Amino acid sequence: MQLPKSDNQKLKILYILDYLQKNSHQDHPVRASELAKMLEGHGILCDRKTIYSDIAALQEFGMDIVVIHSTQSKYFVASRQFELPELKLLIDAVESSRFITAKKSNALIEKIHTMTSEGQVAKLKRNNYVVNRIKPDNEQIYYIIDAINDAINTGKQISFQYYDYTGLKKKELKNKGEIYKLSPYKLLWSGDYYYVIGYSEKKE
Repeated sequence: MQLPKSDNQKLKILYILDYLQKNSHQDHPVRASELAKMLEGHGILCDRKTIYSDIAALQEFGMDIVVIHSTQSKYFVASRQFELPELKLLIDAVESSRFITAKKSNALIEKIHTMTSEGQVAKLKRNNYVVNRIKPDNEQIYYIIDAINDAINTGKQISFQYYDYTGLKKKELKNKGEIYKLSPYKLLWSGDYYYVIGYSEKKE
């Protein structure tokens, strides 16, 4: 959808920030002419002087944007929320985690990639082979842990049932489908497994 010209002008500085975050880094500064061409694609016409003032406004706001002065100034985002070694560490943790499914791992890694510029994503490629890490098939594990953690923070009970998978990978409830109730106190992560510690009124 094409925005009215006046609305596009209001978004100009946001387009500049987004472009710098996605496309600039120390080894690849962005020229003012490149920014002007990008803005033109959004229906915004401007000259270099207005780009200079927009960059200055972003710097005043606190963005760490380095200006390389030359016949045509160049810009790049110097510091980000996460440095490349930190992002690599996060990717390694996600890939090696036993309780995160392969599908969810790939989705999380794609999100981690967005925390740096597109030109730096290739440097995040990992070459690790994790031994004895069989990924689970249950996509719900990711959300179950979060739900238990929320219950602990809000002082609520949880209820659950035990089940096994049949040979056809269908869920089969155990103990005649009994519903268990627990007041959870802590989550324990040991040996790459999550355990919930809590109080059961039935078991006292």
